[in-house]
Amino acid sequence: MSHIQDSLVERNSELNRPSTSALSTSQSLNLKNTENKKINEPVSTQIFSNMDIVSAVSSRCQNLNISDIHEVNRKEHNALVTAPSKKKNAQKKEKLKQLQMPTSNTSEVDRPVLSSSVQEFFMSHVTPMYATKSTRYLENLSYHPQYQYMNNTRDISQNPHHPRSVPSSPLLQNGHIQNSVSISNTPFVVSQPTTPTSIQNVLQHPLLNYSILVHQNKYGQNPSSSQPNPNVSVIKNSLKNIKSSPKCMQNNKIKQKNNDEKKFDPYLSIEEVELGLKNNSLIEGVLRINPKQFQHAYVSSTDRSGQDVLIDGIKNRNRALEGDIVVVQIIPDSDNEDNTDDSKQKKGKVVYIKEKVHTRTCIGILKLMPDKNRQRALFVPRDHRLPRLNIPFTCWPDNFYQDAKSYENTLFLAKIIDWFDTRFALGKIECNIGQSGNMKTETQAILAQTDLDITPFGPEVRDLFPRLDFVIPEEEIKLREDCRALCLFSIDPFNCRDIDDAVSCKELDNGNYEIGVHISDVAHFLTEDTILDEMVADKATTIYLVEKAYHMLPDELCMLCSLFPGVDKLAFSVFWEVTKDAKILSHRFSKTVIHSCCQLAYDHAQAILEDKVDAKDIFPETYNGFKYSDIYKSIQMLGKISSILRKNRYENGALRIDQPKVVFQLNSLSGLPDSFCIYESKESHQLIEEFMLLTNMTVAKRIYEDHPNLAFLRSHPPPSTYMLKELAKSLQPLGIDLEISSAGDLHRSLLPHVGPECTDKGKAMVLNMLCAKPMTRAKYFCAHGCDDDDFHHYALNVPLYTHFTSPIRRYADIMVHRLLAASLRYRDVPTWEIDKVRKIAAQCNKQKYNAKKAGEMSTELYTLKYIEMNSPLFTQAVVVDIREKYIDVIIVIMGLNRRIFFNNDFPGQYKCIKNEAGMKLSKMELTWQATDDLPQINQLIEVFSILQVELNRDDDMVKVETKLVRPK
Repeated sequence: MSHIQDSLVERNSELNRPSTSALSTSQSLNLKNTENKKINEPVSTQIFSNMDIVSAVSSRCQNLNISDIHEVNRKEHNALVTAPSKKKNAQKKEKLKQLQMPTSNTSEVDRPVLSSSVQEFFMSHVTPMYATKSTRYLENLSYHPQYQYMNNTRDISQNPHHPRSVPSSPLLQNGHIQNSVSISNTPFVVSQPTTPTSIQNVLQHPLLNYSILVHQNKYGQNPSSSQPNPNVSVIKNSLKNIKSSPKCMQNNKIKQKNNDEKKFDPYLSIEEVELGLKNNSLIEGVLRINPKQFQHAYVSSTDRSGQDVLIDGIKNRNRALEGDIVVVQIIPDSDNEDNTDDSKQKKGKVVYIKEKVHTRTCIGILKLMPDKNRQRALFVPRDHRLPRLNIPFTCWPDNFYQDAKSYENTLFLAKIIDWFDTRFALGKIECNIGQSGNMKTETQAILAQTDLDITPFGPEVRDLFPRLDFVIPEEEIKLREDCRALCLFSIDPFNCRDIDDAVSCKELDNGNYEIGVHISDVAHFLTEDTILDEMVADKATTIYLVEKAYHMLPDELCMLCSLFPGVDKLAFSVFWEVTKDAKILSHRFSKTVIHSCCQLAYDHAQAILEDKVDAKDIFPETYNGFKYSDIYKSIQMLGKISSILRKNRYENGALRIDQPKVVFQLNSLSGLPDSFCIYESKESHQLIEEFMLLTNMTVAKRIYEDHPNLAFLRSHPPPSTYMLKELAKSLQPLGIDLEISSAGDLHRSLLPHVGPECTDKGKAMVLNMLCAKPMTRAKYFCAHGCDDDDFHHYALNVPLYTHFTSPIRRYADIMVHRLLAASLRYRDVPTWEIDKVRKIAAQCNKQKYNAKKAGEMSTELYTLKYIEMNSPLFTQAVVVDIREKYIDVIIVIMGLNRRIFFNNDFPGQYKCIKNEAGMKLSKMELTWQATDDLPQINQLIEVFSILQVELNRDDDMVKVETKLVRPK
C-alpha cells in the first residue's frame, strides 16, 4: 500500500508543479498602452561600449539553420489563415495583425539606450524567428522577457505616476544595481543588466548562449580584432566565480542528477538486441502494466517456468506501453549478489521495443497548467498506465485558454507524438469525444480508446455481394449436398441476429446417429482479394457492447448469411456417425444447402432438456413441415451425447475456468439498465459448446494435413508455472490442494471448490480469478515454421485447434473456410504468402483482444450507470487479497473486482497481521469505534470472508467507490 500512496503523491505533486516552459501570465504586456508612446528622457548608458560581442554572436548565428523554423511558422500561419475564423476571436486577431515591432531606426529620444548590443541583436536575430505574419506567434512574442523589458521601460519613463505590472524578467533585478535611475511613485527600479547574475540570465537565451561566445572568443578576443575584449573577460570571470562556488557546484550536481532521472536511456541497436537474445543476456516478452499501480510493470519470458521480471518505475519502462513486445535487460541486485533464491523478484529495464502494439492513443481531459501556461496544456488520461501529455497550443480547442472551465467535463482523444521526459509525453488532440457521463459519449470513448473502427461500409462495396432477395441458383444447388429435408435448427441467445450455426441429428438404420453441424458459408459471398474482403479482414471481428453489436460484415451481408428458419441457406457442414454412448466412428465434410425449421433460444432448449411441462407452450414457430415432437427428439439425443462428450473431454485433461459475466436488461425507451444477472452456463449452452468444439478440432486436423504451411490455427500456450506454484503454496494452508502438473490435474483439484455441487459462489469466484491470473492469452498463428509445442492448446488439451464455427463474426473462420474448401476441391489451393497469413493472424489477435476489452469496459460502464441509478447499493463482497492498508474484494452479484482502502476516513483502527508463509494467509483486524448508538466492534477479515459493502459511482464516471459497511 505504501508504494501505491507514494506513487499517487508523486503524481499529484507533479500535477501541481508549475511549468517552466513559458512565462507566467503576470508577465503579460499591455500592448495597447505601450504602442506608439514616446519617452521624454533617456534612462542610462550602455553596459557594452562596443558591438564586438554582438558581432561575434551575429556572425555565429548566421550559420544557424533557422529556415526550417520559418518554414514551420509559415505553414502554421497558413493553416490559421485558411481556417474559418470564429466571430468572437475575429477582433482580437485583427488587432494583433496591426501590431508593429520596434525597429532599430528609432531615435535615441524615442527609445532608451538600455543595452543596445543586446536589444539590437534581439530585434535583428530573435524577433524574425517569431514569424511576424502569424498573429498567434506575434502574441507569443509579446511575452518574451526582452521585449517586455524594452516596452515596459518606455512606458514607465513616459508616465512615472502610473505603476505597471513588472514581468519576472532577469533584466529587472532589484539587487546589485549600478547606474540606475529611480522613478518616483513606482515600486521598482529600472537598471542596466550589469551585474553577473543579470549577465548570466541574459546570456541564457538560446541565441546568446555563453558557450557560443566562448567558442568564438576562446582567449577573450573578438575574432575581427587582435585586441582583447574586456567585456568578454568580465563576463567569463564573473560566470567562472559563480559556477566555481561550492554551493553552485552542489546545486549543479543535484540539478544534473534530477535531469538524468527525467531522461530515458537510449535503446540498444538491433544488432545488440539480436546478439543479446541469442546469448540469453536479454529477454523478450509482452509488457503488462499494473492498472492499480502504474509504476510497476511485468514482462513474461518465453520460459514460463521462471518468474516474471518486474519493471520498476517509468524510467525503466523506457516509453513502452501496455501490450508492447519489448526486450528487457536484467538489472543486477547489488544488495543480494550471492542470493540464488529463485523466489527473489527479478528486476529489469526495457532496452528495446520490438513491436509497438499499443496504439499510443488515450481518452482523458484537458486542463490548463497550474501557471496558466500559454504554450502547453496538460492532458490527463483516464488510464493511469499512460503518461500525462503536454499539448501544444496549436491543437487546443476553440477559446480553450479563455474558457478552460467549460472544458472540465469534456473527453478528448489524444495521441502520443513523442516521449523524452519521464514526467510528460508530447501529444496532440485527435478529436473531441463529448461530455463525460453521457452514455453515448462514454461508449464512443471506449471504442476510440480500444482503437476499434465502427465506420459503416460505404456504397463502393455494395455491388460486391448479393441483395437480400437473393435466390440460390439451381446450378449452385447441384454442386452441393441437399440437406433441406433434415430436421435442422439453431440454438442461440434470445433475439440473436448473427446465426452462424445450426445442428441436426438423424437416426441411421444401424441404430447409430448422424450428427451434423452446419455453418454459414460466408466465404461463398465474400470474394477474396476485393476491397470488401480487405475491409472485413481489417475489422477482423464483430464488436459486442452491452447496447449494440458493431458487425464485421455489412449489415445486409449478415442478414443474407444468417441461418434464419424457413429460408434456403448455403452452409458448410461437418457430419459424424456417432453411437448412443458418444463414440465417434467417422466424419465427413460437405458444402450444403439447408432449410432451418426453427430458431430456438437457449431457454427453449433448456426447457426440453429439463422436461418442463410448459416446454411446448413457450416453443417458437416451426417450418418445413417439422413439428415440436421432431425437434424434441433431436434435442434430447443431442443433449445425452454432448454430456458424454463433455465428460470424456475433462477426463482426458481439459480445463475450464469460468469468469463471471454480467448480462443487462435494458429499458426499451431510455436504453438504461433496468436489471442485470450473472450469465449462467446451463446444459443447453454446453450442448452447443461441445459440438462447436468438436467441429473446430475436426477441421483443424484436416486443414493441417492438407496445408501444413498455410494452416490457420489457434493455440493456447501454457500458463506461468512459477505463478501457479506460488498460488498452490499459498492456498494449501487454507485446505485447498491444487495440482498444477497439467490442465487436467488443475481442473480436477478445483472441481470440489468451483463445481456444480459447490454452494459457496463467492469462494468459487475467488478461486477462478486467482487461477485465471497465471494463464496466457490464446492466439491465432500460421503453421509454417512452428514447433510441435506451438500447436498445443493448453486449456482444451488437444494437439490441434482452430476456429471454423463463427464466420459471420470472425475473419479467422473465413480463412479456415477457404482452406477447407480447397481441401474438398471446391476451389483452388490458395497461393497465399506466409507473411500475409501471419499478418492476418496478428490482426485477428489484436482485434479480438481489443473487442474483448471494449466489451468488458462497456459492461463496467453500464454497471456504473446502474449503481448511479440505485445508489447507494448495499451488497456482499468476498475477500480476495489482504495487504497492509487495503483489501481486494469481488462484488458477488456483479463479479466486479474492487479495492477497499483503510485510511484516515475509517472510523476506527486497523491492523494487518502478516503471515510469513504467504500474503494470502494474512489477516486484517478491524476495531470499529463506539458511537452514540452502537458499541465498539471487533472484526477479523481473512481470504474468502464475506463482507457487506456499499457501492457508489464516483464523480468522473470512471470507477465504483466501494466502502466497507459496519457489521451488525
